Amino acid sequence: MVLKAARADVTQYTIWHKSHTVPLAHIGNPTLLNMWDIDVEALFDYVERLMTAHMELGRLDEFPAVLERLRKNIQTDRWQQKIVHLQALCALGKNWDEEKGYREIIKLGPINSISDKRILSFYLNLSGDRLSLAERLKLIDQVIETTDDETTLLHQTLVKGTLLLMHNDLKGAVCAIENVVQLSENLTEPDSFQKLKHAQALFVLASISLDSKQDPEVSRDYLHRSTALFQELLTDTDLTAIGRAALLSELSGNYRLQNDWEKALGHLRSASEIHGVPIFKVFEARCLSELDGLSEALNIIDELSMDSFSDDEEKADYIWNFGLLAIASGDTKRLARAKNLLEMPLKRGPIFYQQSLRTTTLVLEAMHSGNSQSLTNRARGALRSGLSGLNSYIIFKPNFFGIGFDVNQVIDDATRKHEERE
Repeated sequence: MVLKAARADVTQYTIWHKSHTVPLAHIGNPTLLNMWDIDVEALFDYVERLMTAHMELGRLDEFPAVLERLRKNIQTDRWQQKIVHLQALCALGKNWDEEKGYREIIKLGPINSISDKRILSFYLNLSGDRLSLAERLKLIDQVIETTDDETTLLHQTLVKGTLLLMHNDLKGAVCAIENVVQLSENLTEPDSFQKLKHAQALFVLASISLDSKQDPEVSRDYLHRSTALFQELLTDTDLTAIGRAALLSELSGNYRLQNDWEKALGHLRSASEIHGVPIFKVFEARCLSELDGLSEALNIIDELSMDSFSDDEEKADYIWNFGLLAIASGDTKRLARAKNLLEMPLKRGPIFYQQSLRTTTLVLEAMHSGNSQSLTNRARGALRSGLSGLNSYIIFKPNFFGIGFDVNQVIDDATRKHEERE
């Protein structure tokens, strides 16, 4: 029923466009020509609703063919760009396959040629490390300055702050992330994704505060507010399973920063029960080692390999924690493996590269020293810093489908926004 209604809306608006806007286009009045842009945005909203219906019904694989049939509904380059945008979203799928999404979006040409604000922001999310820091910051600033979408503004500002942090620009990072917090607090009715950005921003500020050895009360306040937001998000009955698991994982990160290892472990295990992924196992092993469960922690982390992880951020987390556990075990084979892992070339920000060097130093000392307990304490101190808790693999990937909503509510919201625009 929902799919039929969404199709009807797309058909009806296409008829309106061809019967009202197209006959007036030859007149050449700039005001009338603006109607084409209005139609593009309005029809795009309807097609997005149609896509949401396909997704919720488990028929997203059918939607690329639907988009091909819609290519001629509006005869403008902007509409063709919108179709490519949606094709890229389909390619991403629920598992957020960035490579497939990127292969679609690059059909639009170079990113610096994109003028559509919405597409530029989406393209930027997929480009990531393929751009230099200077290019990425320039495009992020362009999106921040031009977007009228609050969610995009929050996310891109948070990404900018995290990028600056990873490149040791502490002052710039704090300024950007504090802007996210201020913008979030000024929202009258924030949605779940906006609350997520707010919670993540507070978490990063807590991490910075801990590493900067500021007033402990400041760090605790940030963590308390972040924790409260994550807990509030978990009460949303419309969360998807992946979304709930991701939130539980991020909440576990908050508890790790507070050295509340039992709660951190409990939330990680709850996340794994819902949607188990290898990175959760890494942090579970870390929690167990802090709770005097070294033997069980070693059993868990020994079963993992580099091939288990989807990107360099997750691999780096695995390597650091494997190094810590190898030191604690005092086992020569594990230490040798940790040394080899730490020497692997990974794409990571300078601030995390420095952490890898510290871990390497500790592993090398452990290989030539019998005092594993002393080195373990030092390694724990190095990896217990605020920055080690950053879940950058989540912060850098806005999961459009991870925090889901009831499809009828999505359609109601889209209808309301369209009526307001009309």
